[in-house]
Amino acid sequence: MTKEELQIQSLPLIKLSNRVALQWCTGLGKSKMAIDMANYLADKEFNGDKEPFNVLLVVAETAHKSNWKIEFDRWGLKTNNIVMECYASLKKYRNSYWDLVIFDEAHHLGSDLRMDVLTELHAQNMILLSATLSDQVMQAVTGVFGEFVTSKVTLKEAIEWRILPAPKVYLIPLTLDNTYPNCTIIEEWGKKEKRVTYKCKFPERWGYLKNKNKYPNVTLEISCTQQQKYDYLSDQFEYWRSQFFRTRQEFIKNKWLQVGSQRKRFLGESKTDAVRLLLHKIQNKRFICFCTSIEQAELLGGKNAIHSKKDNSLDIIDDFNTKKIDNLFTVGMLQEGQNLTDIEAGVIVQLDGQERAFVQKFGRSLRATDPIQFIFYYKDTRDTEYLENVLEGIDLEYISDIDNLIDFEI
Repeated sequence: MTKEELQIQSLPLIKLSNRVALQWCTGLGKSKMAIDMANYLADKEFNGDKEPFNVLLVVAETAHKSNWKIEFDRWGLKTNNIVMECYASLKKYRNSYWDLVIFDEAHHLGSDLRMDVLTELHAQNMILLSATLSDQVMQAVTGVFGEFVTSKVTLKEAIEWRILPAPKVYLIPLTLDNTYPNCTIIEEWGKKEKRVTYKCKFPERWGYLKNKNKYPNVTLEISCTQQQKYDYLSDQFEYWRSQFFRTRQEFIKNKWLQVGSQRKRFLGESKTDAVRLLLHKIQNKRFICFCTSIEQAELLGGKNAIHSKKDNSLDIIDDFNTKKIDNLFTVGMLQEGQNLTDIEAGVIVQLDGQERAFVQKFGRSLRATDPIQFIFYYKDTRDTEYLENVLEGIDLEYISDIDNLIDFEI
């Protein structure tokens, strides 16, 4: 099956129902399909006795509007009466009436606040677009708007049906160092203005932590190995997790999640040297590198780094699409809502266990003729669990390990 054949087969869905959900993985043309459905409805509904066919398109970020404008110019939308708005501004459209509402990246509908707004949004027709829609989101949406006809194509199915090309997936296993104390853990307690800084090695920390009466106001800098810092963060994670399930207090939940984010960021940023080595080996390819943090993206990508705090990120994306540059380094921005041209390789520095995020990242590189995906992970850490979860939909025949990155040749 080709992408075009999938789209031709799917167009009749909007004829069967005025509620359609397209759960298609990245790269199958959800935007074009939505435009084709909108054009069918515009031809069907428009006549001289009524107002022009009006459309509300809801996107995740302001930056995604320009991408949709390109799609409209490319495929042709048979109405000029269209409003594009972000999810964050949906409240402006309470008690509004639309011939068609399109929710791009519809998994963003999940919040209680947005569902409250939706109860006062009136749509004759509705299309949901997303690579993955949870059962929870679908139940909430159908509770407001009724049942949806759903077309679902997973990443695995798209590859098996040869709609997307078979990828080469290279896993790059790393090991946390437990020899050199080149990491630091900071523990603080007591009155901030009276704190005294002490330094110690990892095994010596208990001499301070168990004697806080002797050391009442302290900033403790603990030197440790990568493995020791990971173990420390994991212990903290489990402690705050157990405290939350015991107390159900929100501030404890925030502490638990904060430590989880710190651990994930630590794992990701610890891979920087290995990532730099790989990037040197693929420097002649057009690639996108999904980084762990803004600092890592800036460090690895320099002027080609794009993130939420960089004002010219859209200009950099345009430079990539027009082939003025051949690589992008991103933090979060390109997981959804942006179309990129001729990507030959993708580099995922840090997994997070979310299927949707992985499918979006992975799908970016599947638009090349012979796509290549590199995934870094630390053995015997949370990374391993993340990897097992996200690779369930990928056939093992496409996957191989790079045990020696130094000797690897592409």
